[in-house]
Amino acid sequence: MSPPLIRLAPTLASRNRQHLLALLPALAIQFWQLGPQALLALVLATASALLADSVGLALRRQAVWPALRQGEALLSAVLLTLLLPVTTLPLLCISTCAAILLLRQLFGGSGSSLFHPVAGGLLLAAPWLPASLPHANLPLSLALLAGGLWLLWRGLLRWQAPLGLLLVVLIALPVGSGWLLGQSALWLLAGWVMSDGSCTPITSRGRLIYGQAAGMLCISVITLTSHPDAAVTLAASLLLLSASAPLLDSLTLSPGRRT
Repeated sequence: MSPPLIRLAPTLASRNRQHLLALLPALAIQFWQLGPQALLALVLATASALLADSVGLALRRQAVWPALRQGEALLSAVLLTLLLPVTTLPLLCISTCAAILLLRQLFGGSGSSLFHPVAGGLLLAAPWLPASLPHANLPLSLALLAGGLWLLWRGLLRWQAPLGLLLVVLIALPVGSGWLLGQSALWLLAGWVMSDGSCTPITSRGRLIYGQAAGMLCISVITLTSHPDAAVTLAASLLLLSASAPLLDSLTLSPGRRT
């Protein structure tokens, strides 16, 4: 009898391919803006992710090639390349390896961890990131928004959590949250991390509450911080709230569906 991962491989691999396709416009914008260094960063992050995933699988005595074919490690590498500065290549490689090993393989592989490796990798890199206020990158933000909308149209994006986050950001416009809409990290984390079913509640109401709580926590921290970093703050909020996903499920599941 085939292991569950191999039986589910075509569906998971297809989903990840679609998510990678949706990121192609954003990658093209980054290559256009940053040149060959962006391509080098992507290659090194991909190699780091595949190596870390292979080591973790081997240590857990799991088949390496069928798991790598799912594209989970590749997707994480692409997302971290878009989130972290390409000028800090050692930091990008170390954060990618640590995220794959500690937040995916240590918990048992794909779909087994409550914590998204991309959010974790970003948080691990936070102490060494530039302290200056990040500049808005409108072309990259629009490319990520277009990719997210394409995934939504294809039915591959769980929209409740991203919607909850964006509603809070829009409601908080009077207190100065408008600059967040120009941050590419907001659209990337909303579209590719908050919509991941393995680290968010399984119920629609739970996901909406999850997104709203993430938005309120993120904006509260940014408002009280003199040098806010939207990416790191939102990543920390998502990791914290991911731990509450089982509680949100238990509160929002209808009585007839509880076991």
